[in-house]
Amino acid sequence: MLTRYDPDALRYYLTVNMPENHDSDWDWKEFVAKNNGELVATWGNLANRVLSFSYKHWEGYVPGFGKGGDEAPPQRPADLNLLAGIEAGFQSVGKLLDGVKLRAALQEAFRLAATVNQYLDQMAPWQAVKTDKVSAALTIFTALKAIDSLKVLFAPFLPFTSEKLHGFFGYKIPLFGEAYTETVTDALGQHLVLRYRNRDESITRPTNAWKPSELKSGAKLNQPGPLFKKLEESVIGEERARLGM
Repeated sequence: MLTRYDPDALRYYLTVNMPENHDSDWDWKEFVAKNNGELVATWGNLANRVLSFSYKHWEGYVPGFGKGGDEAPPQRPADLNLLAGIEAGFQSVGKLLDGVKLRAALQEAFRLAATVNQYLDQMAPWQAVKTDKVSAALTIFTALKAIDSLKVLFAPFLPFTSEKLHGFFGYKIPLFGEAYTETVTDALGQHLVLRYRNRDESITRPTNAWKPSELKSGAKLNQPGPLFKKLEESVIGEERARLGM
């Protein structure tokens, strides 16, 4: 599977389709629909369009404020409400993870991502940048900060794309540290699991924590790009034929 599909696409579908209370089946049509309609069109599109817009209109930086571009941004009620809702997600998603309600936790993260889209529809920075760049800057800064937090909330489910997104934000220290695999034995048998370790245990890692974004205005961004690949509908027939389904 990993030779044909990205790991986070597989992890996502397995999580939203996992048999928590009843049996479930892998359905290729649903896999393609979930990948394209939720990962690509919802979360991936949100992150890419906001980062790309900021990179283009603020010359590769998070929008800055004040004469030096490094003053704290003024915040409007809509900005504060959005960030408060995202910040509350660290409690709501975290509580669901603690209860091993993985599907519900992922759904809650997606609900929060939808609030950022609603905020952008309301504030319309794509139009405001032409007539009121300060207003557009406030909106994009707020959306970037929300997305920076969301990448942490999505990280337990989508670790590879969360790390990629972390890099687009220009962070020098990896979100997780060094990835490696390890064989673990339990009552069910042996399993190859994904692990992380800090490359330098002496370094305090402020980005490697379950907490909201501390993104600063004027921070340097890296060139963003798509997080997920859209799958062609032909995948459905090809996989069914290959597996004799």
